[in-house]
Amino acid sequence: MVLEFLKYAYFNMTKGDSMNDTLIKCAEKAYLDLCRTIKFNTENKDTRKGAKQKICEMLVHEYDILENAVKGSDEKQNAFDCEHKRICEEIINTYSEISELTYGQAQKWLNMMLKYVLMTAEDFALKNYLHIPVDSYIMQAVGSDNPKLKYCLKLECVPKKDGTLGKYSESSSKPWSKWNYEEYIAFQSAVRTAISESNYHSPIEWENEAWIEVAEYRK
Repeated sequence: MVLEFLKYAYFNMTKGDSMNDTLIKCAEKAYLDLCRTIKFNTENKDTRKGAKQKICEMLVHEYDILENAVKGSDEKQNAFDCEHKRICEEIINTYSEISELTYGQAQKWLNMMLKYVLMTAEDFALKNYLHIPVDSYIMQAVGSDNPKLKYCLKLECVPKKDGTLGKYSESSSKPWSKWNYEEYIAFQSAVRTAISESNYHSPIEWENEAWIEVAEYRK
């Protein structure tokens, strides 16, 4: 009962929703996590709305492709990563006429959509292969030495404004919305390696605990 209420209140999901309904609502919700970082070159609201809708519909279709890629490969993580990169590039290309979207912004849309599906769908085959959605909270959780944050990984893999990598710093770290692919995948790989050596089953499992901790700490 509680879960059904939260799904309706947060995602506008109802018991009668199909899987496609769930996917489109997760994609639309995920858009809200990055839209404030987008700089449009058009004020036409219909054009913006059309581009957003095109991506959301594309993500519904791509979800099945991600599942099939993992199921049909012996190298499941690599198969997921390759499709993930292709989808992010498609998001960027689709928006190219109205905005210069970065890889950091594209990953946010796809990764948050997949995280929301994980939260709301009963059957989810992709959990162990998901990338962690990158934002400043996760950058801090990955690259902070703060002793008050017990989930911090203390890694030196956070992109900096000067082009180097290091620990997280609010002033010198490069905002996630400006990351390129090379910075993004190096960050994900470092996190994945650290999590494989921990008690967590997957990066997304760690991300849930770490994100909440940083959010609470920043209050």
